[in-house]
Amino acid sequence: MDDRYERHCLADPLFYEDPARAERADDRFAAATVPLPPGWSRHEHGPWVNLRPPHAQLPDQGWKVHVSATPEEAERVVDLVLAYCLEHGLTWKFLRGRGTVLMLNAKYADRRSSGKLITLYPEDDARLAQVLDQLSALLKGVRGPYVLSDLRYRDGPLYLRYGSFVERYCTDEHGERVPAMRGPDGGLVPDTRGTVFAVPDGVPVPEPVAAQLAADREREAEAADEFPFSVTKALHFSNGGGIYLATDQRDGRQVVLREARPHAGLDHTGRDAVQRLLSERQVLESLDGLDFVPTLYEYRQVWEHHFLVEEHIEGERLEDVFTRTCPLAHPAPDEAELAEYTAWALDVVEQLGGMLAVLHERGVVFGDLHPNNVLIRPDGRCALVDFEISFPADGTTAPPLGAPGFVSSAARRGTAVDAYALAAVRLYLFLPVNNLLALDSGKAELAGREIVRRYPVPEGFEADLTGALRRATGGELPLGATELDQTAPRPAWPQAPAADTAAWRPVLDSLAAGILATATPDRSDRLFPGDIEQFGPGHGGLSLSYGAAGVLHALRACGGSVPAEHVEWLVTRANTAPDLPPGLYDGLTGIAWALARLGAPEAAGGLVERLLTTALPADPGLGSGRAGLAIGLLDLAGPLGHPEFADRALELGHRLAREERAPRLRGLLDGWSGQAALFLRLHAHTGEPSWLRAAEAALGRELDEAEITDGMLFLVEDRYHRKLPYLAAGGVGTAGLIAELARRTGPERLPNRLPARFAEALTAAERACLPELVAAAGLFEGRAGLLLHLARTGRTDAVDRQLRLLEWQVMSHQGHFAFPGRRSLRLSTDLATGAAGVLTALHEAVLGPVPLPGITDLAARPEHLDPADLLTAR
Repeated sequence: MDDRYERHCLADPLFYEDPARAERADDRFAAATVPLPPGWSRHEHGPWVNLRPPHAQLPDQGWKVHVSATPEEAERVVDLVLAYCLEHGLTWKFLRGRGTVLMLNAKYADRRSSGKLITLYPEDDARLAQVLDQLSALLKGVRGPYVLSDLRYRDGPLYLRYGSFVERYCTDEHGERVPAMRGPDGGLVPDTRGTVFAVPDGVPVPEPVAAQLAADREREAEAADEFPFSVTKALHFSNGGGIYLATDQRDGRQVVLREARPHAGLDHTGRDAVQRLLSERQVLESLDGLDFVPTLYEYRQVWEHHFLVEEHIEGERLEDVFTRTCPLAHPAPDEAELAEYTAWALDVVEQLGGMLAVLHERGVVFGDLHPNNVLIRPDGRCALVDFEISFPADGTTAPPLGAPGFVSSAARRGTAVDAYALAAVRLYLFLPVNNLLALDSGKAELAGREIVRRYPVPEGFEADLTGALRRATGGELPLGATELDQTAPRPAWPQAPAADTAAWRPVLDSLAAGILATATPDRSDRLFPGDIEQFGPGHGGLSLSYGAAGVLHALRACGGSVPAEHVEWLVTRANTAPDLPPGLYDGLTGIAWALARLGAPEAAGGLVERLLTTALPADPGLGSGRAGLAIGLLDLAGPLGHPEFADRALELGHRLAREERAPRLRGLLDGWSGQAALFLRLHAHTGEPSWLRAAEAALGRELDEAEITDGMLFLVEDRYHRKLPYLAAGGVGTAGLIAELARRTGPERLPNRLPARFAEALTAAERACLPELVAAAGLFEGRAGLLLHLARTGRTDAVDRQLRLLEWQVMSHQGHFAFPGRRSLRLSTDLATGAAGVLTALHEAVLGPVPLPGITDLAARPEHLDPADLLTAR
């Protein structure tokens, strides 16, 4: 689970937003606005206030000092450090208000940066030693969260790390844009902010750092006997601590360790992880003897960290069992499969209901029931884990945390918290639209109807399901965020086939109008609301994937109007953004590509000139790397009147084909498939058969890493090991290129036609488009991408089915159709995850192709291609 999404939900109930916008104007520290001496400068960047003395001369990187403090002490500490830095002429920055401090130290905050209230930039080792000596005395006794990425100085609130003093970025091994610094050879390398302190290669260690490292080694050696456990696996991390599977070396018993870090992992009431751990200890002691609750073996403190040592209950998380067995996630479940699953799901809900009743009899509300906190034992019995927010049944305060989709604002007292969560689990096990209820409460009624149509549930199930949700919330479900702003009639989603253009044209118009209604040209950080990635390093709300370029292109390409002020916004922001990546879907190339189609060729040309002076990315892929740059240059050569751009694209293509540079990830945007897309484009440009052989080789390497499960094609994502069928990083994106290669392949071009496994992959990709249950609506990782593939391969029956199923995710915003983004917690309008991507796929299915570089620009839409026709005897 990506905890970043919860942080980006704090400021707005409708759209993902910069967490800093959740801050109240009256919550700022006085130091954020205090008058400064002559020559001092102040500017804000994100949640930080930066103060710089006159004539400051800093190196580009060096040893920086972080100061940590609790929210209660934060403003006092900022004031003390302000006075110190003004006196000593030291460059520094600080979080601008108490609300920001709370947010960045919350349970689901980024644990790599938690604890950093202040950052100081000593210009050399002598100043570093002075700052450490003087501030450690000035701030003696100050408490704060441990900064995991740093080396703690003595026992106070000061922490050290070597890193960049200026803002610059590079691409890491996962293909992500990350902060950078200069490595030993002078090139940019990731400025790693991990969870363990490390001195970068080639960096001299100053005396204070060396002394502290020696002291830490001695302390760790002395503390070794205090921790008689050998950790075998990390089960979960949050900013409050970790959960680990371990072996007790004293008796060989397998145990679970629940760790809590002091002053970190704050909840909405300000409690830290240690306070919640102590509460969990009391609850487990009160529930001792229940066979569905882990036995508490001991409580132990090691140095500053606190641990509960608990029984390890063998079992699988309910979420994992659901993901593997839910019939709607499979192409064509039969009646027996549906019946078996229904009986199992109803039994799970019955077991959980009985367990909650026992807890309530003991005076305890579980408080955090959701599929990750339920274990299914090998014999089918359920167990509950994670009692950190459990509370007395007669309590009058709301639990401070809760899992999205399993809590309701109207069920936050007493046993109603568990009653709502139990009803939500029942909904989840049959049709998991839980997260959508906070946006549109009507999805509960829709889900009830759809469940009854598909599963052999008992009579009255629909009424029981919606009734349980309503009872837990006092009679009616609270209106979702999109329902609160309804000023126009709610449009109905058509149940017509794609060929009925009269039914679908109003949908396309409504989606386009809804996207335009969300525009914020007065903002400088983004024009349209979208995924949280647009707030990430180097994006600035501009890119094809997540920013204005992709949205404006989709609107124009689908026949909609694009206001001139929106194009001007994109031009202005792209020209002034200091460190845009070069990529096609994440940076300069894609923005130029879009501007050329938006009637701004001069602006596009200026960005290409900037691009050509930028170092080539190491990444060979389509989304961020060289294949994408080449396709962009190939497309821009004609419109901009620069045929040499096409020559540069050919050069890049030849180098990629010759070097066979392995990508970091899998799939169309980041894997071998993206290189195959370039090779197919270069074949169309030159007519040379060698490009077909290069494309075949690249696609073969992609399939080497693919899996076919239940007859469906998946690519395995490296980071989280998810098996993906989708367009950007899954089997569908690769299969689209296989289909295009098949159209161009014949005996006159290749020695043989396509290998059998290519035909098998194409069949398996079509099968992967058939399951009804798809978590998101988006183009890159959702239903719209599957719809696009089906349209391009001529599967009209499956197209019509997926069109109808978009009703599960569609909602209304200000009278127009809208769609939730990734994780379904907020609406999105961007191309990758939101309404612009759905608009593009709908247009493809109903009216015709929309150009997307490397994705839909290879050939016109064909009739259905039978994989059996791709083969000849080899």
